[in-house]
Amino acid sequence: MSDKRPVRGLLATSGRSLASWPPEHRLGVYALPGIAALVVAGAMALVEPDFYRSENLHILMQQFAVLGLVTLGQLLVLLVGGIDLSVGAVMNASLIVIALMNQHHDQLLLSLLACTGLGAAVGLANGLLVSLRDVPPFAATLGMTACVQGAILVYTKGIPAGEIPASLRPVALSGLGIVPYSLMICLGIAAVFVFVLKRGTFGRKIYAVGRSPEVARRVAISTTYVRVVAYMLCGVLAAFAGIILSAYVGYVDPRIGGDYNLQSIAAAVLGGVAFTGGEGGAIGALFGALFLLVLLNVAVLSSLSPFSQLIVQGVVILVAVSGFQFLKKRSTL
Repeated sequence: MSDKRPVRGLLATSGRSLASWPPEHRLGVYALPGIAALVVAGAMALVEPDFYRSENLHILMQQFAVLGLVTLGQLLVLLVGGIDLSVGAVMNASLIVIALMNQHHDQLLLSLLACTGLGAAVGLANGLLVSLRDVPPFAATLGMTACVQGAILVYTKGIPAGEIPASLRPVALSGLGIVPYSLMICLGIAAVFVFVLKRGTFGRKIYAVGRSPEVARRVAISTTYVRVVAYMLCGVLAAFAGIILSAYVGYVDPRIGGDYNLQSIAAAVLGGVAFTGGEGGAIGALFGALFLLVLLNVAVLSSLSPFSQLIVQGVVILVAVSGFQFLKKRSTL
């Protein structure tokens, strides 16, 4: 290899992402969805005062905890140039596993470990299909969704069974003031992600693989290992999100996680994560999740029908993502 620069220098160059832009550009791009969310939230003081009721803010924080965890997992997969459409199915499966394992006896810890193992196994399968069999990420994860969701329906015969243990409910329903414990868990994991992606060796490897797999191979980075780990962590975080969602809703619904496939991708892209890989960060992804949730919450408070809310959600995502990507390109000029 003619390029004799140190390995770290190659990683920094090949993994050039949003985090390596000039500070004024990086701050502006990260702040866009956050500022937009604050503007919408501020407008709610005039047109929808119920937005600031403590009950609604608690619900919003709980929803943010769930979507935030899924978005962080989706972030990792997008950074390595992939996509994961199976996160909703993993969340559904986690809900079912918890309900069934605690149907007759309290086996909370064992059921939580089972959910985590299930998420890791689905992520491992996705990662191996994408990395070793060269299956397009869209096809691999969509097929995995069908397998997991089909297994749920076969096992339950389409009829939800079991119940969510009462000992799990405080994770979502209790906290410090109106701040639920679930949000603290989400923010704690996010802090780890911020550190690893900005300072950790594995974070540099993720950006290197997403930006230029060929250069990553030249510096002896196993692209297969990095991608598989990214998909496994995405599956584990989806399982965590399913656990927290089950604690919040308190009932069994084998399809409750379906919307999170679209929402987690939209939130990450709104936060500056590129579909092409190697660009984006945890802070921006969480800002994107916040902006998306504020808009969806406004639609609910406005008493729109569920069908109208779906239309609003689609239009908002299309317009917001398109506008944000345009502004992001302008900021690099």
